[in-house]
Amino acid sequence: MKNLLVIITVGIMSFGTAHADDKAEEADADPSVKEILERDASQADYVNEVSCLSARRMRDTQVLDSRHVAFKMGRDEYYLVQFKKRCFGLRANRPVRLNMRNSRLCKFDSLQGIDTDSLAGMREGMKCSIPGFTQVTKAQVEQLKITLKDERQSARELAKEERRKAREERRAERRVDAKAG
Repeated sequence: MKNLLVIITVGIMSFGTAHADDKAEEADADPSVKEILERDASQADYVNEVSCLSARRMRDTQVLDSRHVAFKMGRDEYYLVQFKKRCFGLRANRPVRLNMRNSRLCKFDSLQGIDTDSLAGMREGMKCSIPGFTQVTKAQVEQLKITLKDERQSARELAKEERRKAREERRAERRVDAKAG
């Protein structure tokens, strides 16, 4: 009887230890709030990226500039393509050709801008490989349009100011030359 009591006691103790080990492992598997807040966030935590879009669901294609193209898929569903470098031939409010292998536009398929104002008829821009699609909201697309427009405007103003300064420098040089000669 005493042996049976020892066996039951040892069994209960080993079960309790195993159960405590399981709880410790569960605690290690689920990070604490502090651990979550202290770790570096990855892009995947905030960005929903997809590799393909259904051509049948596409409602509109908006070229925002030579690096950004937005695809409207539904009422409030947008996907953004962001090229690392300029895609020559892409211009805002100009048509694009989608080069896809099937009824889906996928990562590594290409698109190219079309210049309808060319003297030789329609001229195609270079083919640009699609790096991927990032889901965005309509508000984000509108904000990106505003930001790009502001950047273009500030670049124009900067170039205009540089031209004005160069013009003034040339005039000053001419005045010095006129006085010397």
